[in-house]
Amino acid sequence: MTKFNWQQIKTLLFTKGLLTVLLLSPGAASATSNNSVPEIKNTNYAIPSDAYFVSPDGEDTNTGRTVNSPWSVAKAIAAAPSGATIIFRGGVYRDVQVNIRKNLTLQAYPHEKPWIKGSVVVNDWVKEGNVWRKDGWEYSFPFKGQPESLDQNYPLAGHRDMVFINNVTQKQVGSKSQVVPGTFYVDTANKKLYIGSNPAGKTVESTAKEFAFTTSNSAENTVIRGLGITHYADNAINIRRPNVTLENNTLIWNGLNGVLLTNTDAVLRGNILSYNGRQGVAGVYAHRMLLENNVLSHNNVENFSKQWGAAGIKTIWTDGLVWRGNLVQHNNAIGLWIDESTTNSTVVNNVVRKNASIGIMYEIAHKAIIASNVVYENAPAGIMVLNASSARIYNNTLVRNHANLLIKETPRNNTKTKEVADGITWITRNTVVKNNILWNSNGPTFFAPSCELREQSRQMIPVTDYNAYYRPAVNEPQNFVVWGLSGGQCFNTFRTLASFVSATGLESNGLEVTNSNDPFFVNAEANDFRLKSGSPAIKRGEALPADIAHAMGVPAGKVVDLGALQSQVSIAH
Repeated sequence: MTKFNWQQIKTLLFTKGLLTVLLLSPGAASATSNNSVPEIKNTNYAIPSDAYFVSPDGEDTNTGRTVNSPWSVAKAIAAAPSGATIIFRGGVYRDVQVNIRKNLTLQAYPHEKPWIKGSVVVNDWVKEGNVWRKDGWEYSFPFKGQPESLDQNYPLAGHRDMVFINNVTQKQVGSKSQVVPGTFYVDTANKKLYIGSNPAGKTVESTAKEFAFTTSNSAENTVIRGLGITHYADNAINIRRPNVTLENNTLIWNGLNGVLLTNTDAVLRGNILSYNGRQGVAGVYAHRMLLENNVLSHNNVENFSKQWGAAGIKTIWTDGLVWRGNLVQHNNAIGLWIDESTTNSTVVNNVVRKNASIGIMYEIAHKAIIASNVVYENAPAGIMVLNASSARIYNNTLVRNHANLLIKETPRNNTKTKEVADGITWITRNTVVKNNILWNSNGPTFFAPSCELREQSRQMIPVTDYNAYYRPAVNEPQNFVVWGLSGGQCFNTFRTLASFVSATGLESNGLEVTNSNDPFFVNAEANDFRLKSGSPAIKRGEALPADIAHAMGVPAGKVVDLGALQSQVSIAH
């Protein structure tokens, strides 16, 4: 996977007199400080008359057919026929690592909260100086990924061992001599586990399994809903068969990803995907994925490289994804990342905020609708288009990102003949930017220089119009737009929208507002981005093309407000 040059982007954004100091947005920098455990959702799915039951103390000698005679998880998944529903009673399940090889529905018992943990409880500690030792430790999960995925400042990110003391994660270190309170070390050669905090009177749990469930063989149409899955070394769930649905699950504190998705037509709806080591969701060839109404937050707790693969969600080589209505926040990484040769993407009606990298990243990809999203306080950009073609960016509300919109081209081009023939060129072309509100960025609000190839920015962005630009004072920020006019003028700064219109002929229907009193939103400081009465954004937008209106869920062909339409709710906190 080829990646963007993070250092180069930061240099462009924060030099050339635009900003002299890199100040991270409040709340965006740290995604690992909160050790709280999200609750499993309260669900109430109907129980079919022919259901099978499991519980943490289920016995394989039971019938499995009644609440009072439950099986173990392994027995139920092995013995239940294809098409069966398996009901999980509440409590904590251990020792679950199962391949699902047939069509099953796994669901929580009504109003109960089953936790499936890939860890074991560790007892029999021996005090050794200032640390505590567990002998006979049989579990070790060393790094097995791509070296490029690691941040050199966090070399142990890819080691998938985890230790929790009273649900608080401990930091892995590389030697016994480094063990201090709050840390642990796995001595694989001598089969010992060391911790630096006194375990007396506490519950110590450490990872012992790689995954909870994998759908394989004939597991098409499997449904998993209402479960909590945590403490697994790799992924909570591996989806390897078509038409799998994950609904209202809580997939947290897993070593790599909440979900690894490598097949088609998956539906992820209403899940909590948080505090995972690298990504909430990783998708490869995940064609026609629907990601709807999920929470993706605080992922990349292990500090994998933000330039390579860490994200709330990232997909590659995927056609036809739809991501809508999700809350994507506080990830120590990019929030939503569409990457390598992904095409025909729809990203609408999401709230993407306070991520430690770009909010929505569209990279070396082709054909996307990015519309009606509320994107705020991400660094270095709210939405970024990089070496990607045919992005249509409509009706987004972009607030207090370092650059609200960043569009860039580099010499990196696709060499795969078939992909190029399909339009997947990895060249930034045919970007359309309309009906957006770009509000008070910390740097240039629309940042599209062309210094890499010394081309006109208009080659990347032939259409930008009907957008509204707001800042509270003339120098906050100084520059509305950074734009390339020609080879030698690749980094032109425009301090007013009028000067940009005069130089380019673009944005003739754009709106510039400089005023200490914001006329647009009900209360932007409280993150309430509904349009206030009399807002200049009301009925200011161009009528939407049919496909974009359909994706956003609004009528086509009618004049619209500027900014996010479906996401205009109070999203304070």
